[in-house]
Amino acid sequence: MRPYQYKRAWQALGTPTAWLFFFFAGPLLVLPWVRADDARPATADKQWDAKGDLYQLLASAKPASDVESLSAEQLAQQIDAILADAWKTSGVAAAPLTTDAEFVRRVYLDLIGRIPSVAETLAFVDDTRADKRRQLVEELLGRGAWAAHFANTWRDMLLAGSANPEMRAQVSSLESWLRLRFSVNMPYDRMARELMTAEVRSAPTSAIEPSAAAFYQAADFKPELLAASTTRVFLGIQLQCAQCHDHPFASWKRQQFWQMAAFFKDTQAESAAQAEGSVSAITSLKALVGMGDADALTIPETKIVVKPLFLDGTSPSRKPDETKRQILAKWITTSDNPLFARAAVNRLWDHFFGRGLVHPVDHLDTAGPPSQPQLFDELSQQFVLHGYDMKYLIRAITATRAYQLSSQAAGAPNEKQLLVFARMPLRRMSGDQLYASFVQATGFQPTGTAAQQVQLESSARDEFQARFNDTSVPRTEAPTTILQALALMNGRYVTEATDVIQSRVFAAVATAPYLDTRGRIELLFLTALSRRPDAGELEDLSAYVTAAGSRGEKRALADAFWSLLNSAEFVLNH
Repeated sequence: MRPYQYKRAWQALGTPTAWLFFFFAGPLLVLPWVRADDARPATADKQWDAKGDLYQLLASAKPASDVESLSAEQLAQQIDAILADAWKTSGVAAAPLTTDAEFVRRVYLDLIGRIPSVAETLAFVDDTRADKRRQLVEELLGRGAWAAHFANTWRDMLLAGSANPEMRAQVSSLESWLRLRFSVNMPYDRMARELMTAEVRSAPTSAIEPSAAAFYQAADFKPELLAASTTRVFLGIQLQCAQCHDHPFASWKRQQFWQMAAFFKDTQAESAAQAEGSVSAITSLKALVGMGDADALTIPETKIVVKPLFLDGTSPSRKPDETKRQILAKWITTSDNPLFARAAVNRLWDHFFGRGLVHPVDHLDTAGPPSQPQLFDELSQQFVLHGYDMKYLIRAITATRAYQLSSQAAGAPNEKQLLVFARMPLRRMSGDQLYASFVQATGFQPTGTAAQQVQLESSARDEFQARFNDTSVPRTEAPTTILQALALMNGRYVTEATDVIQSRVFAAVATAPYLDTRGRIELLFLTALSRRPDAGELEDLSAYVTAAGSRGEKRALADAFWSLLNSAEFVLNH
């Protein structure tokens, strides 16, 4: 049975039979996820552990000031040289380079969060410039859409794991806050400091007012939750595992966790003083927010009292007009902090490769040594040297041969290829990417008044996010659930997108007088998959549509479009 025939098969089945069909045949409909083995050689773990505390280990690395500054192109060459050595040492053959059609789809998804339009795909494929891939990256980084996409990505990172319903009302404000900073390419250290010292209000902000309040609301303004989120996001460590007892796998102690939490005591009171905009207002709260006994926290279920203390064991020094969060933000983002730049680099590498140099991405303290230590050091040092410029890193990473490798292995696929980045893994789209790509492919647009359209579009986006934004599982490992499959196969949005009357894009393709059957099929492939069909696909689908006769041609084309929108090739970034 061809993919485009599953629609009619499904419609012909009764409900009980349908569930049995999905139970037995469902796994065959979706391309299996490629999952890398996270196991590391025991000797490597012993060597890592034997060197002692993670913080001291990373602090012993060569400082950025002792490293030669490299351009983005030079750094890309350095990355490829290091990985080429890794492939040779591991006995791994690298995958072939992507085709232009594969590359343009991948880079659009990674940089602006959607698949390209047909015009954008054809313009790139037909471009004859030798450096067109680098030029495309530069062009996409100049669009406002890159800021929106990275704002959505960092929003998910900042709010991961929160179930606070009150925070939902402020998500749009956080997206706007992040988008403004990405749009001007604000240095990452400055953006981090601004988030950690942002004004915090207990009352919800307007949905159109940029605000970082959702980050604090997600943690219920609790010092322990804010300490856990801040260290996870900006230091890449799971410090919360030391909240109730010493960390079972890292060197963090319970007391260290609560010393960090003490920096967030009375966050709202500090913020109220900041909002008054005067030094005297903050100084007048010295008994409350100063580095004295009033800042101390009592560890729950104990009589142990702790004061704010940095993770490296040093005591904070305070100026009269500084708040505790300002002091902590300065320490976290200093170039002397070995974790801050590495956490950012690891997160960005994970964004483009589906796997960090340390994996999982937020486990710099427990996951063991980085898969490529020399590469990790080089990227982190260059990031600091270039003023925490995220676009610099993006230009370097996307210019590498490694990023431009196909997801199809050279020879039999194996897990070692993924561990040394010798091929690109298959990655599930985020809910935002899938929604934006669906809109691009189908021309989906809610009907009604302007206000109704905004409401319906927000509702549709929220629905995609709710079903497809599972951040608890790495993007290379998450399977497609039955509910997700049903949402795409029988959801109202897909139904409208393949209806010749309600649809915009499909209706235009199906009724275009200048296209024959083969031309329509080719255009549907370009629309959904950013490529032309191969000879076999074109032959089979042409025969299927022709067999339907003139009266059934549009329905047969709708079946074909439906199958493309439900294919693994559409929902995966590959």
